[in-house]
Amino acid sequence: MASHARHARSAPNPPPRLQRTLARVGLTLSAGAALVAGGAAGASATPQAPRAELGRTDVGAALQGTGIAVEKSVQGISPVVKSFKAYPMAGTHVDPLDNGVRTKVADYPAVGTTAVTDTITKTGQISDLPLIGQMVKLLPGPLAPPSGD
Repeated sequence: MASHARHARSAPNPPPRLQRTLARVGLTLSAGAALVAGGAAGASATPQAPRAELGRTDVGAALQGTGIAVEKSVQGISPVVKSFKAYPMAGTHVDPLDNGVRTKVADYPAVGTTAVTDTITKTGQISDLPLIGQMVKLLPGPLAPPSGD
């Protein structure tokens, strides 16, 4: 420890005149930087030119543009939605909905489950369902053929 203190004491100190000169140069540079920063802040505070005002709004054109935008955005996804296979087991030999049950009571016509499950077990696509299929067919674009897998 004593050797450490001895080295710190023996280091030569710069002359006082050099210390004052370095301090003045540092202060001058700091003041110059502050002036530049203040000038930049003042320049950004100048008022901007007034912005243009909106003119008369055409509601019909706005609705037409919105309709076109919706149609174009739906156009890309409609073939996917139309051919979406909601029931992937349709058309396979392990399809549990393909099995039907029928019953007949007295002279009434026979009632079975195939009337309900037949539409989904054929292709499994959303466009084959009774109500939803009609809405899907309203989407723009061609109806994609069912996939064979």
